[in-house]
Amino acid sequence: MLQNPKKHLALMGLFSLSMSVSLAAEQRVEFGVVASANSSFYEDVGQDYYLLPLLLVDYDRFYLQGIDAGYRFFEGETQSLALEVRRTFDGYESDDSDALKGMRDRDQAWEAGLVYEVSLLGGQTKAKLMHDISDTHNGFTGRLEYERSLLTSSTYMVNWFGGAEYWSRKKTDYYFGVTADEATSVRPVYTADESYNLFAGVNAVKRFNDRYSLIASAEYQWMTDEINDSPLTTRQDQWTLYAGIFYEF
Repeated sequence: MLQNPKKHLALMGLFSLSMSVSLAAEQRVEFGVVASANSSFYEDVGQDYYLLPLLLVDYDRFYLQGIDAGYRFFEGETQSLALEVRRTFDGYESDDSDALKGMRDRDQAWEAGLVYEVSLLGGQTKAKLMHDISDTHNGFTGRLEYERSLLTSSTYMVNWFGGAEYWSRKKTDYYFGVTADEATSVRPVYTADESYNLFAGVNAVKRFNDRYSLIASAEYQWMTDEINDSPLTTRQDQWTLYAGIFYEF
């Protein structure tokens, strides 16, 4: 089954929430298990379900958020700038679905870049600019996200979030394009251009005590026509649901 793109989306939402929770200490180590369910853009790939172990570390200027690791070389009262490296989960194998048979596998990538965070309008804004450093898709990603509290107390928090993500032409074409030697009578050649997606959702955290917390989230995203027009896809929207239990050391 096609797992990677959807797993990546679930983890992105989880890290955004877990590392912004004001109930946590500045220096911490958390281990958790997350269950998630996701739909897919790709043809003949239905819903998938996962059970994922995750490690979250925030120590002084260094952080590890499962698939993301970084160093904040500037950190003020309301803003920070970090250098980050991450392992993406975008990609697929040709046997993930019948519609992908005959396609060459699309590999995961290592990306690196800058992350800027700032407190703005009562919430938190995060901007990322990441580039492939593994010679996989040789493109880059830009992401802008805003998160703000809906409900909060000493033991729980509910936030809403929304934003947009940009994929360069090289990255979009690598994961959604079809080359001449991959084309068939029902899968024509397709060269994708740059693409965008819009996303929105709700995050929630419930602390049971000083050690244990529950995290849950629902997210919906919509992609531009560059993804919808690909012969590999049947839809341009996607949903993600997840919940996890974390223990803080």
